[in-house]
Amino acid sequence: MDEQMVEFAKMFKERDNMPYEGYSIGEVVEGFPEIAIKLDAQRILYKDRLVFAAHILKDYEREFELEGEIQFTDENCGETNVMSLHSHSIESLNVDSQTLKAKGKVKWTDVIKKDDKVILVPNADHQKYIVIDKAVTFDVS
Repeated sequence: MDEQMVEFAKMFKERDNMPYEGYSIGEVVEGFPEIAIKLDAQRILYKDRLVFAAHILKDYEREFELEGEIQFTDENCGETNVMSLHSHSIESLNVDSQTLKAKGKVKWTDVIKKDDKVILVPNADHQKYIVIDKAVTFDVS
């Protein structure tokens, strides 16, 4: 094998790599705005060491667009009401069920709070952690 290739391979072998630890599960010990997350018995992470995925923040908005089909039947499709407090049944309802298009915004109104478990991913030097989402586990009995 070429001597340069051997030296190159040694560089990879000898470098001081931390083993990949993957994600961690933390517990929220203080909610927003002064968020604090317990990583383990000795470490609590405060907001200066946390980066949040936007979708887990309160009042986060996303735009959406839907396109597809919608189906109606003539059963229980509603009534009309008039000012004289009596009602009329709907005789017919014409809907273009071939195309449905809608646009708008969805607003998340919940937020991570005390005692929630969260998924954390550390950066390379473990100085910052990305809070990915709430963590959910199932009791397997």
